[in-house]
Amino acid sequence: MLRNSLAALALVSVILLAGCSDSAPPAEAKKEAPKKPAIPEGAIPALTAYNEVYKAARKLAPDLQTASLTANEVDGVKSEEGKYAQWTIVFVSSSKMEAYTFVYSTVEKGNILRGLNNQGSMRWAGPNQNALPFSNSDFSIDSPVAYKTAAEKAKEWLAKNPTKPVTTFALGMSSKFAAPMWFIQWGDKKGGYAAFVNAATGAMPK
Repeated sequence: MLRNSLAALALVSVILLAGCSDSAPPAEAKKEAPKKPAIPEGAIPALTAYNEVYKAARKLAPDLQTASLTANEVDGVKSEEGKYAQWTIVFVSSSKMEAYTFVYSTVEKGNILRGLNNQGSMRWAGPNQNALPFSNSDFSIDSPVAYKTAAEKAKEWLAKNPTKPVTTFALGMSSKFAAPMWFIQWGDKKGGYAAFVNAATGAMPK
């Protein structure tokens, strides 16, 4: 009788232990460090660079606005129809009177690394009629779209000057226009061709 009682007690203990084991909360999964966004290769559209830079820059000031977005030619990487391997973006803050410069690059060149490069800040004198800051909600037309529009307008000139490269590709705003404008220039000021494209609508001013 005692032997049977001990055996039954042992069996009950095993069942209880098994039940406790099954009901125990699962071990917490190890938290993985957030992955850094992959850096694209080659020439990229302006907004691809801008969006990555803005994620970091918006923490600098609550009233952060964009002052300019400029394409940079990089040796060894061919730019094509509004796409470049490197873009320089300048933001400004009216409350702090500071200008912040960033470079986003898909290649390492000199002191510029791949990805986001914070080039520091400097005192900003504030807006003027030739250089007005604007919000990222004020424009949506990407650089390849702007290029296509400008190239269509310049088609006859480009046919006569097929070797003339784009020497300036930039986004900015002035009091002359109601929205930020893409400025695209082939060749130089004297013998080149320049065009403006509205960065909000994609149209060219009449």
